[in-house]
Amino acid sequence: MKTGPAARDEGGLFRHGSLLMIGTLVGSLCNAGFHMVMGRPQVLSNAEYGSLVAMLGVILAVSTPLLALQNTLAHFISKLVADDRRDEVMTLFLHWVELFAAASAVLVAGAWMFRGPLAAFWGGVDPRLIVATFTVLAGSLWMYLFYGLLQGMQAFGWLAAAPQLWGLVRLVLGAALAIWVSGTALAAITAQGAGVVLVLACCAWAVHTLRLPPRRAVKRPAGTYRYLGSALVCLGGYAALMNLDTALAKHYFDAETAGIFAKAATIARTGVFLPVPIAMALFPKVTSSGEMSDASWRLLLRALAYGGLILGGVVGGCLLFPQLPWWILYGGMAPEHAREASALVRAMVLAMAPLALAYLLLNFEMAQRRFRRALVLVPCALLYVGGTAVFHAAPLQIPAVLGTLNAVAAGVLLAGVVLRRRRMVKGVT
Repeated sequence: MKTGPAARDEGGLFRHGSLLMIGTLVGSLCNAGFHMVMGRPQVLSNAEYGSLVAMLGVILAVSTPLLALQNTLAHFISKLVADDRRDEVMTLFLHWVELFAAASAVLVAGAWMFRGPLAAFWGGVDPRLIVATFTVLAGSLWMYLFYGLLQGMQAFGWLAAAPQLWGLVRLVLGAALAIWVSGTALAAITAQGAGVVLVLACCAWAVHTLRLPPRRAVKRPAGTYRYLGSALVCLGGYAALMNLDTALAKHYFDAETAGIFAKAATIARTGVFLPVPIAMALFPKVTSSGEMSDASWRLLLRALAYGGLILGGVVGGCLLFPQLPWWILYGGMAPEHAREASALVRAMVLAMAPLALAYLLLNFEMAQRRFRRALVLVPCALLYVGGTAVFHAAPLQIPAVLGTLNAVAAGVLLAGVVLRRRRMVKGVT
């Protein structure tokens, strides 16, 4: 029986999760700094800031499902390494690189062709902002290819450091462009694009340092497309629940209201999703072909406890002192909007909290190739969009609909894992 530190940190979950948490915290601080600068009226007007956050929401909503590709690569690469087939890793990785080259070109071309209608849909934003947003999105998709490889190889040092570079570059370059060149959302999105390019260069170097055997003529592992398709559907639902709020607010409300909503949603998202890196550390440690071992169950419970502790602190702080993060990020609330802004911060934090725990459970299920109950995220996302289309007389109705459906999704995922564990225990006994 394990004793001492090994027993307290089985599989290195706490160590690797904390490493990723530290990296994510650095990224979150850069993100907070970015919104502190861009959210100032002297830098971007509320209308421009609302446009910026809406476009960032589009990037997140579209790119977040690409966690499915990251998870697919992490799942199969971790299996290859565990089966002593390290020489097949680059074959699998380069197969997806070739597919993404074509997909990225189609995405950018489509944005250029439909820039006019898309700009009109989001309240008449600059069409150049549409093209820039989707170009950055195309580059962002490539990051998930590299993250999947690094995660599957459990190269958590690189995985903690590399993704934070775009946040740092976006903060520094974005502030410079917005303050001294152009106080527009386009300037900020351009800075984010520069950060993405730097991350891709860093990730390419990280892969080089792994000294993986070169590509060889072997078949990719069976079931990768099926796994990707299932994960993509589930994460598509998760991405809509996580990121569509500001885009919906931009569509239904005037520019000033959408800008206030965007600030409240940014505060909530920054804090509530701090435990997300724990899921990334958990994933390759519980990979299986469907079975749930005792060790995997213990790791899940520890991940939920670790994440829940962090989440509880964030939610409690925002409920008690909603003005504090607003003051830190945006320099205080305008007196005429203080009550509305505080209510929105509280509402968005409560609405998003269940989804943070659902993400841990979703990653556990995907690591073990179980998708049936995770598909609940899709109808929840559809009901979210449909519910908001019906209930949007006031901004607070968006978090009301969102929170209800996030709680349903988290409840179904938790019930599924617990029932599966009980069946397994009964089968053993």
